[in-house]
Amino acid sequence: MSAENDRFLELISNGNTLDALNHLAASAGGSGSRRLSLNYAIFGPVSEDNLARIREEETRLLQIVDSLAGREKAETLYNLGCFALVQDDILGARLRFSEAVKQEPENIMARHNLACAHELLAETSETRAQYEKILAQNPESLLTRINLALLNLQEAQYEEALADLERMWADHPGNMGIMLYLCRGLLQRATPDDVDRALSLLDGESESGSYPELLECRGYALSLREDTQGAEAIYTNLLGVDPNNQFALMGMIKSVGQTKDFETLQGYVERYQSLNHTEKMEELLAELNSRD
Repeated sequence: MSAENDRFLELISNGNTLDALNHLAASAGGSGSRRLSLNYAIFGPVSEDNLARIREEETRLLQIVDSLAGREKAETLYNLGCFALVQDDILGARLRFSEAVKQEPENIMARHNLACAHELLAETSETRAQYEKILAQNPESLLTRINLALLNLQEAQYEEALADLERMWADHPGNMGIMLYLCRGLLQRATPDDVDRALSLLDGESESGSYPELLECRGYALSLREDTQGAEAIYTNLLGVDPNNQFALMGMIKSVGQTKDFETLQGYVERYQSLNHTEKMEELLAELNSRD
């Protein structure tokens, strides 16, 4: 396994998904190893080339999986689960990860992905059970603690989730993944103090402006503060880097809609609708088109 891939997995296991994906994208520019290439195909941008690479490897592994045993079989089943997951075969992914855990119960990544598959299927109790089993094996697993906190946020258990995220941030300052989830959690509850805390976190890290996900948090926080001009500046910045950023487009739709600049609003609605066709946007677009 390449050093680049080792570093990627280390960042992921520490919950720093932001830097992990940046590292992966930068490393993929070289020849890399088979594992690095496959991880880029799974975690990188979805493309026909990446899907073809995944399916080719999936076919190879399916031909040999029954002849394997122990850890080698568990790792192969884990990879097959990842391939199913990226192709939106959630039931297949759950089956493969479950089989991997049976082969190697101490395989934390397989158990983690099994929990993710349960969560995607809205099997909340099973999700929590798997995360708790991981913590029984490794109480310091940051990735697992983050995911439990996110599960608690999903169930509106804000106090417990935010307290744990704050503890993780205090223990691991500079971990931009933890910072992202903490800011998102604060902005999900969104009391005035939460918004102030999120902006304080973002202001305290000079590098936060280089992460689109953290810029999205800043833009949303400013909109919650009713700083329309500041939020628009953030969304404009994001759209300059990625014209298809749906979060920024929706932010601009909400912001411009307040100014009654219907011509500009229609442009943003059309762009959003072309990327994510929704009934709500269709109704708004019809209303704008019907104007004199």
